[in-house]
Amino acid sequence: MRRVSRALLLLAGLARPLAAPGQQEQAFEPPAFKPHFTFRWDALGRYDNISHLHFRADIGRGRFEVRPEVGFQFSERFRIGVRGIGSLGTDQNSDNSLNFDNYRSRGAWIERYYLEARPGNFVLDAGAFGMPLLATEMLWDHDIQTPGAAVSYELKTGGASTLLLSGAGFYGPQSQGDHTRIGAGQAVWRTGDRDRLELQVAASYWQFEPDDLKLFFADGRPNLIRQNYASGRDLLSDYRIADVIVRLRFALGTVPVLVSLDGLKNFGVRGAAKEDGEAEAFEGNLTLGRVGTPGDWRFFYTFQYVERDALIGAYNTDDWWFHTWYRGHRIGAAVTVLPNVFLQCSTVFQKRLDRHNYLNRVLVDLVKMF
Repeated sequence: MRRVSRALLLLAGLARPLAAPGQQEQAFEPPAFKPHFTFRWDALGRYDNISHLHFRADIGRGRFEVRPEVGFQFSERFRIGVRGIGSLGTDQNSDNSLNFDNYRSRGAWIERYYLEARPGNFVLDAGAFGMPLLATEMLWDHDIQTPGAAVSYELKTGGASTLLLSGAGFYGPQSQGDHTRIGAGQAVWRTGDRDRLELQVAASYWQFEPDDLKLFFADGRPNLIRQNYASGRDLLSDYRIADVIVRLRFALGTVPVLVSLDGLKNFGVRGAAKEDGEAEAFEGNLTLGRVGTPGDWRFFYTFQYVERDALIGAYNTDDWWFHTWYRGHRIGAAVTVLPNVFLQCSTVFQKRLDRHNYLNRVLVDLVKMF
């Protein structure tokens, strides 16, 4: 019995130091969240040259922008933010409408002010913020802010799949006296692992109400009207757009690959646009690589075909000269030169659908990312 008692005491003594680390791990708690301010900024320096324009001389210009953003993170699920923009271009603001620009060449203003809440699986946005729905640049220029509100809800659909349901309403996204109302709803289904193989399918419906769109200045010069059909001082067609995006992400060795296809149809075309079948648009994109870390590189190719009243030209990308009624190609490459700073060169070959000659556009961008 004495031997058994001594053995039990020895085991108990050995067990004490073994249990201590486990007890310490259980007692450890992560630090409590502390509300804090955040600051981030991005910047763009661009050289832009457009040649072979129809009835216009070649254009060469510079564009410089900086966008600082200050935010306050109240909790892990609630934040507010304000972003300003300062812009200085070699051309004048009066040239922007003539050159089909969405941006303003010169000035400084507040472009983003928002609150974001994340209760449970919901995301709520209100104020003026970036486009919350998945959209390619063919339909929406992501430099245009969206004043209004949006709500999203994500749910698991089994395995590695999720379904994101979103609805949004905006009023007057453009900064030039625009009073357009926009309502949109979207469903996005994702499955897989984006680092290996991910499939993403998005379907959305957009309704534009441009009754008060400031198409023309008071003296009759065009303002936000681009290549769409116009009837007097209004757009000819209504814009009831169904859009489908399919994206596939995978890796070739260590190189990330993105293949993206976007097709849309406007079910609100009228008059000549309906007679001529000017209601559809398509974009195909291939992107190889990434940017962000010094030495990282990226190559991309984009094809776009946009019929005249397929979408409203006041809101899609101004990296292409024409906004609707065209077909074109964009090819570009970028290399990261400093952390979150990359140099990108791209070329656009684009022609209007009623013409045979292509215009050429060369863009050289130095970008500081957020």
